[in-house]
Amino acid sequence: MKLQIALCAVLVVFCGRVSAYEGDGQPGCKTQAELEIQVFRNNWDATSYWKCEALNQPATELKCPADTGFVDSLKNCVGWEEWEWEAPVAPLSEADQ
Repeated sequence: MKLQIALCAVLVVFCGRVSAYEGDGQPGCKTQAELEIQVFRNNWDATSYWKCEALNQPATELKCPADTGFVDSLKNCVGWEEWEWEAPVAPLSEADQ
C-alpha cells in the first residue's frame, strides 16, 4: 500500500512538470484583455518584461531598472529583497514565431 501511494505521488509530480508552461511568455497582443493588462513577465529573464502597446503587434521587451526584477502578480519591477519566484503562466495569446 505504501508503495502504491509513493508511486502515485511520483506520477502526480511528473505530470505536473510535463504540463508546465515553458515559453518565454511573450504575448501576441491579439486580445483587448492583453492591451488592458499591458505588461507580462518574461519567463526566461526576471530582469525584463513584455509590454503590449498595439493590437496584433507582438509585445516589446523592456528592462527593469538596475537591481530589480519583475513580479508578474504586481505588474511591476521590485528590488531583489522583495522579489519572489512565481510559476510561469502562458499568455492569453502567443507571438507568431
